[in-house]
Amino acid sequence: MYSSRTRQNTDNFQRIHALKMKLLDALKRVPVELLKEGEQELIADYSDAGVVNIVHLIYQHKGYEGHAKDYEFSGTSMREHWEMGLEDTQRTLRHRQWLTLPTNVEGVAIHDLHREDPT
Repeated sequence: MYSSRTRQNTDNFQRIHALKMKLLDALKRVPVELLKEGEQELIADYSDAGVVNIVHLIYQHKGYEGHAKDYEFSGTSMREHWEMGLEDTQRTLRHRQWLTLPTNVEGVAIHDLHREDPT
């Protein structure tokens, strides 16, 4: 399901954030006198959850790379990886809308360069 632990972690972060916002909404509907210990603090904490914009820049391995790709640090390999990172960053910056913060309702926006812009 996940080809990248980064994608898995950010998807989980997004789900947890959404659950927190649902809990916040539910707690705000409870009269103050019925709140249990710690719930007012939870309301205050979740009310200031902020928004997060995540842009994935995940290295896409080349077809010629073998099993050693995770520990192969030759000068040629490192320069190639750095060049790929620079290229991915430049492609990301062409998507100005990805840099716009999500609304408070959404909370978390995740963009994946290699899924949304396969060029």
